[in-house]
Amino acid sequence: MKQISALIMVKEKEPGLLSIAGNREKSLVPVFDGKKIIDFYLSLLLTNGFHRVTVVTDREHTGMKDYLVFAYNSHRIKVISDPDILRAAVNLLKTRKNECVLLLRADHIFVPDWENVRRTLLDLPPDNYEIQSTERESIGFLLHETRNLQGLRGKYARTGQKDSRIDGAWEYITGLLRPISKKHTLKSLCLAVRTVVDYYKAHFRFLDRIEELIPFLPMYPDFGNEEPATITGTGYVRNSKLSSSAVVEGFVEHSILFSHVRVGKNARIVNSIVMENNFIGNGALVYNSILCDGTEIFSRVTPNIGEDVKIGEDDMRGANTQYPEYLYGGITLIGQNVEIPRGFRISRNCYIGSDVGKSVLKGIDRVKMGDTILQQ
Repeated sequence: MKQISALIMVKEKEPGLLSIAGNREKSLVPVFDGKKIIDFYLSLLLTNGFHRVTVVTDREHTGMKDYLVFAYNSHRIKVISDPDILRAAVNLLKTRKNECVLLLRADHIFVPDWENVRRTLLDLPPDNYEIQSTERESIGFLLHETRNLQGLRGKYARTGQKDSRIDGAWEYITGLLRPISKKHTLKSLCLAVRTVVDYYKAHFRFLDRIEELIPFLPMYPDFGNEEPATITGTGYVRNSKLSSSAVVEGFVEHSILFSHVRVGKNARIVNSIVMENNFIGNGALVYNSILCDGTEIFSRVTPNIGEDVKIGEDDMRGANTQYPEYLYGGITLIGQNVEIPRGFRISRNCYIGSDVGKSVLKGIDRVKMGDTILQQ
């Protein structure tokens, strides 16, 4: 019986995500409950009978390799971090007898029923296919015949791009595959996350379909020993998703809280995404916002979003003045490891960059609609 091996190439850069991506590869961006984008590919590949699973990443970016070794050390994933990314990828695309290769890129929030996907792909007549989602997003390629790819390395070197990183290698390989591949559409949920607005909308599409999608969410990695979320006697949660170790003493509505988030008494979180290691102080208000994760090893003991802070006030018109193509529609983005002092005001369409501390905000008490403040 024919088998399918999977090769996943990491997506490195995504400028439109601003601080959400920060200094990590796009494939490591946390989504929904803290799982990474790459987990949506790996978890279900591993549990549904794919023969070999290999991840190709850039040797200079150790975060991905460290994460995979830590999160998947007991599972059958091979990680390749060759300095010549194109050579490594082409070698891995060589098909063996009774085997085809599924070439993917960890670039989307991709939720198919992988068992049915495998069966569907095996039933296709032997050929090369570009796999598309129902949203017409290109997911990757199913390759039965790869002998014509073995000349890629020499052609690539002659373009002067020999030292190009993994994003360039992917574009080069797929640019040559696309004209010689048939198109095949897979029924699946595939959400592009190229901008801050994409990221925000994708999460609320998930939230609105949570009961339907839970069976298809990643099972791995499972770090275990996580405490369940806690809603205290003063807390109230409605139409929201709370992850492990979250503590709610205030009010949360139509929002997504990642793990190790704390919402203080009388604080209100509405239509917002609060990533790991944020502590929202008593009486603070957060509307229509994304709060990026902190790098604290342990849960915070003092609020990084101070008491009585208000984020996301005013109406939804306009866009961020510095990044209008990435941040608009009334969404405010607070970067990683940001500290906002007590009583501070931040309007909509604002961007507070990563590592902005109280000293940067000293002397002002409000960020006006559409403004950006970055670390000095």
